[in-house]
Amino acid sequence: MPNITPTYGALSGTLGQQFTLGIGTPVVSSSSADCLEVSRKANVSTGGAVSVSEVSGGTGVWVLYIPDRATYGFAVGGSGWMGTGPFSGCHIAFFTKNGRVGMAHIAKPSSAAEAAWNTFRTAGGVTVLNEWKVPLPDMTKFSASYLFLDLSDPTSVGLAQVDVHVRGMGGSDGSIFSVKKVV
Repeated sequence: MPNITPTYGALSGTLGQQFTLGIGTPVVSSSSADCLEVSRKANVSTGGAVSVSEVSGGTGVWVLYIPDRATYGFAVGGSGWMGTGPFSGCHIAFFTKNGRVGMAHIAKPSSAAEAAWNTFRTAGGVTVLNEWKVPLPDMTKFSASYLFLDLSDPTSVGLAQVDVHVRGMGGSDGSIFSVKKVV
């Protein structure tokens, strides 16, 4: 399957295809209440299915979701995109810190995650560009959203949302039922 930059245009033809997130959730200490920097270099591939995989030389950065936590990552040199998910009511945020572009995944309804994010966002050097709740995409079935920020053209940043019917809440694979251009 060929690797792609996950733009709206590249993902819009994937309706009905299988989506797989091949990046596992790390184990973290339950005693830490910090906003955690947890991201991985990754690739997105298509060709009958859409797959997000951790790759040391990946073209993008995937910010991991950890239940009851706030996580973030930064675009690194050569990163053409950033992504995170699954979303079913969590918040997403875009920010800069000391000149670096970042993305955060704030788990809900965790008050600890919200408190950790608020501590991080008010720290020196952080400017929040946008933050919002990503709602459950289908109230009638298990579902989740995955968001991809296209950084390949600095003059025209885009954000695509892929909605998936998953096997269970918090699921990481299933059939794509909607692709939206958010920005």
